[in-house]
Amino acid sequence: MSAIRLATGPVTWGVDFADAPGNPPWEHVLDEIATSGVGALELGPIGYLPEDPTSVCEALASRGLTAVGSFVFDDFHDPSRGSELAVATERAARAIAAAGGAVLLLIDRPAPERAATAGRSLDARRLDAREWTAMIDSIRRCAAIAEGHGLRPAFHPHAGSYVEYEDEIERLLDDSDLALCLDTGHAAYAGIEAERALVAYGPRLAHVHLKDVRPDIVEQGLGFWAALAAGVFCPLGEGVVDLPAVLAALDDVGYEGHATIEQDRVPGSGSPLDDLAASVKVLAAAGLAGVAP
Repeated sequence: MSAIRLATGPVTWGVDFADAPGNPPWEHVLDEIATSGVGALELGPIGYLPEDPTSVCEALASRGLTAVGSFVFDDFHDPSRGSELAVATERAARAIAAAGGAVLLLIDRPAPERAATAGRSLDARRLDAREWTAMIDSIRRCAAIAEGHGLRPAFHPHAGSYVEYEDEIERLLDDSDLALCLDTGHAAYAGIEAERALVAYGPRLAHVHLKDVRPDIVEQGLGFWAALAAGVFCPLGEGVVDLPAVLAALDDVGYEGHATIEQDRVPGSGSPLDDLAASVKVLAAAGLAGVAP
């Protein structure tokens, strides 16, 4: 497991959207990431950090931080948003490449219909064949943009989205050559054992998010955004994810790369730096090489 390097990102400070009210200043987030000792980060939503290449590189270098990549979190399920998705992906890809990152994650944003059934597979409507094909085509187009900037694109299944449950992940892998970012918390939210999924999808694995969820909140059947506000995501080791099994699975599949510690939250809630420190401590106790206890 010595090949796994830790990262984090603004998401742990509640920054899912660049223009969300209550987002902490980006300088504060970078300062706290530097304080944490986790020296690598995903850059967060495009527009949160400065997009000027010189500015963002100086901001990272002055704090001893390196970039891993970032994400586009948008409505890939909506065929009318093709041009907006392309613009957002182009901006994100340019920013990642300028900062020295390598990975661009593509994430379908929870629509009201599916956000309402997050974690409840039997209640969740699946996309029909036409809708599914349109979404896959949108993802492929954005993946090609990322590749054009020398980045590795990967799709991130997400609670409350149209690619959440095991049958949907397998459908996506069967119908495309897309690589995968497996998020242990979102997998658990969907009722998937993360360690089993990592082994099953190992050949397509491009990136990993380490995250944990509180089963008591998942079991309440709240919509995704309400569950987020209720604190469904927690520091590693405090929820349902079997972290030693996850690390063993990553070792089994020979994963080499970054593993990003994330804890989705409402901006301004909790203590992100303390929670990140708790997660790192748990990883050290679980035997992740190179992490001080």
